[in-house]
Amino acid sequence: MRQTYKAAITGGVYGAKALTLGDMDEFMDWAIDAGDGTKPQDLYAAVAWTFWCVNLRANNISQIPYGVYSLALPEGDEDEDNEEEWPLDLAPLLWDVEAWLSLKAAAYVLKRLGRRSQQLAKLQVLNANTMRVLKYDDDGPTVFRQKVGARQRDYPAEQIVYFRAFSPTTDIGPGIGAGEVGQVAATLIKNANAWAAAFFENGAIPAVFLTTEGSVPPVEKERIQSRWEKILKGVGRAFKTTVLERGLVPTVIGQPVKDLAMPQLESTKREQILAAHNIPPGLAEAKTNRAERDALQYELWTQSLIPWVRTRIQPVLNDQLFNELGLRVLFKTNEIEVVQKEEIAKAESMAFTINGVALPAYTANVMSVDEVRSWIDSVGQAANLPSLDKKFEPEERLAPQPFGGPQPQEGPGTQQPAGERVDARTRPKAVAPEWGHHRISSPS
Repeated sequence: MRQTYKAAITGGVYGAKALTLGDMDEFMDWAIDAGDGTKPQDLYAAVAWTFWCVNLRANNISQIPYGVYSLALPEGDEDEDNEEEWPLDLAPLLWDVEAWLSLKAAAYVLKRLGRRSQQLAKLQVLNANTMRVLKYDDDGPTVFRQKVGARQRDYPAEQIVYFRAFSPTTDIGPGIGAGEVGQVAATLIKNANAWAAAFFENGAIPAVFLTTEGSVPPVEKERIQSRWEKILKGVGRAFKTTVLERGLVPTVIGQPVKDLAMPQLESTKREQILAAHNIPPGLAEAKTNRAERDALQYELWTQSLIPWVRTRIQPVLNDQLFNELGLRVLFKTNEIEVVQKEEIAKAESMAFTINGVALPAYTANVMSVDEVRSWIDSVGQAANLPSLDKKFEPEERLAPQPFGGPQPQEGPGTQQPAGERVDARTRPKAVAPEWGHHRISSPS
């Protein structure tokens, strides 16, 4: 490759003619793009875990429900009755955008207008490998350039919806994507797979030295080497038998095959790839416990996908596409099945807290109404649920029991001394109170 570069630049090695500046620019683009097979897009095609991570994120994000609303609609009033008609399906676009963000840390969507109407007719995701920011000012990019082979085309920023990941080094170009972060780990797995493929392609025979006590002429060495490879190389010759002459002795070099499996190394690299894509490592393991898998799915959505959509996708769609049309898009993350199941479980736990614990405690004169409210609020905050309505008044508690000393008659919120209240609560009762299922309205 180095000689090829020299030939193209100087024109004096293989008789290559001198290049124009345009040809030189095209050649350098080719040289950079050629790479060594370890770029994120190459690893996406060669490493199963990279492929799985990119597809998992793209599949999930493309299925998030969304609604399109008038920009004049007050925030908080978004519901099905107020949705605006939007003729273009965003799901395929979101899939491609997320895939490019994972691999290139940037995505470019072209707004195609109808020839006659000059209205938005199509949204086309462009190949991020062919795009770059050509010009920019204080407000951001002003011109994008697409280059495919020798052809290039410039687009004003108004025609492009530009998504990018965060970068600590640039405010304009692509950021740092998951594919780049997991590049080293994925390359190690790729090389291990390539080694294994070459090993079995060679008939599962490791590298060897053929030695002999006597000297062997150079021509004879080449003949022996050629015959050795011809006899044993290839899967079809894996179990062939050969007889060595001239006192040749094969000596295996390198580590034993059993030491090269390195399952722990592969597991570590897999976890690094998942971490780069912000996916819980447990999702890559077989789970027999459905509850555990649901918990991992909930973690993926709440700790990774939903924050990403809210900060890197939804604002860009609104700022660069919908707002200029007098609209805005809102992703309905609360309608995601995994999130709904978790919220329902929280609500059921809260209902049990109120109806199965708090009310019986109030009924049995163990807690006052203010204490019940305070306790329910603390439980609700721990479960990330709304607090109890302060205007609520519970049902009548049971009449105080006669046995065990005088009972407070003032009802909830009594002002009797604290010591007497504690003594009254802890003093045994003659008859256990009825713990019926008194229900109150769940927090709204």
